[in-house]
Amino acid sequence: MHRRSSAESRIAEDAFARFRCWIGNFLSDDERVFVVKRSWVCEKLGRIDSGSNDRIADIQRDAKLDVLPQFTHQRSSVYSALCSFRKPWPKRGGLARPCRGSAHGLTAMQPVEQHDEVEMLSLMLLIRRFEERASQQYQAQKIGGFCHLYIGQEAVVTGAIAAARDDDYIITAYRDHAHALARGTSANACMAELFGKATGCSRGLGGSMHFFDKQHHMYGGHAIVAAHVPLGVGLAFAIKYRGEDRVTLCFFGDGAINQGAFHEALNLAALYKLPIVFICENNLFAMGTSVKRSTSLKQIVDRAEGYDISGEIVDGMNFREVRDKISEVVDSIRKEPHPAFLEARTYRYRGHSMSDPASYRTKDELEKYRLDDPITRLRAQLTREGKLTNEQFDQLDKRAKETVMAAVKFAEESPDPPLEKLYDYTYADGAKA
Repeated sequence: MHRRSSAESRIAEDAFARFRCWIGNFLSDDERVFVVKRSWVCEKLGRIDSGSNDRIADIQRDAKLDVLPQFTHQRSSVYSALCSFRKPWPKRGGLARPCRGSAHGLTAMQPVEQHDEVEMLSLMLLIRRFEERASQQYQAQKIGGFCHLYIGQEAVVTGAIAAARDDDYIITAYRDHAHALARGTSANACMAELFGKATGCSRGLGGSMHFFDKQHHMYGGHAIVAAHVPLGVGLAFAIKYRGEDRVTLCFFGDGAINQGAFHEALNLAALYKLPIVFICENNLFAMGTSVKRSTSLKQIVDRAEGYDISGEIVDGMNFREVRDKISEVVDSIRKEPHPAFLEARTYRYRGHSMSDPASYRTKDELEKYRLDDPITRLRAQLTREGKLTNEQFDQLDKRAKETVMAAVKFAEESPDPPLEKLYDYTYADGAKA
């Protein structure tokens, strides 16, 4: 009984830390303008504690902030957070699942110290700020074509990269900005590619869906759903053929699992025991179609079982869980090559692309996932453990914003690809292996 009570106390502490980090980050965002005094609200929030229902109720009344019209959804987010925070903690004897992301032994996986976690949080912030700025530049008509944002899913690719080596292969679908940034492609080269400039990572010829960086072993960026999965299997085949101990990480969305190419690829990977991790970024929607309406399986991970491939589900909003599980899988593959399958359950906060208003999901659903933001969760964990201060976080965020703004300037000042280069790279004329 004492042990359970102690665990519940730690869960409450972790959830409260996450909540305070989230609300602090929200109130300090310099892009939001409140018509109330922010310092007054922050002061009240700073005095609350998890056991003071009266004080919470008082702040709930003050939380009905009137903001500029374009930020009305943020107001509901604040109010929802405060309202949900008043709910009582689980009583003793109950088996209520604790908040996801708690760092108190809720997973049997051991932490992997391959990359500094503050560094990884900084990478997640860079991805978030890059995507936000890409959205603004698209609306300003500086970016043409399609543009698919990764906002909300940062923990998946960051956790995967934290578990991989620099010489491992990465391949993904069209929501690829984050994968390039995580792999080491500069923000300048990524933004320039979005602008269609010659200095872009694909020389301005690929655009949003076709990022490519051979130097960092990032092999796309592919627009056709599931078409890159066989290419990922080809990369893994090359690794085994050359007798290397590399691993291929192949990312795709939930919509890819019902395509024929996906099944052919998994069959070959299992048949030849190839060193590849299939990572399904299940954000619940294939374009605008819910996975519940498009897939007969209750769990996507069950697709792997049909090909005798081991599969597991991982919380895609939890950086540590993604990192630890992929590290475990990758280490196993290096010892004895074989394919593996991970279903990372995550959520995208924006529509399928910039042209998608996302009217197929409810506002309440979106707000629920916003309160489980992967950046806020990792920040709270590091803050509670004494590895990060609010001032340090602000500096990381400031640096990310400055990097992205510099990337926009670089892209604007970069030259367009010369017209005579329009048909280059269509065929592999004299290309070196």
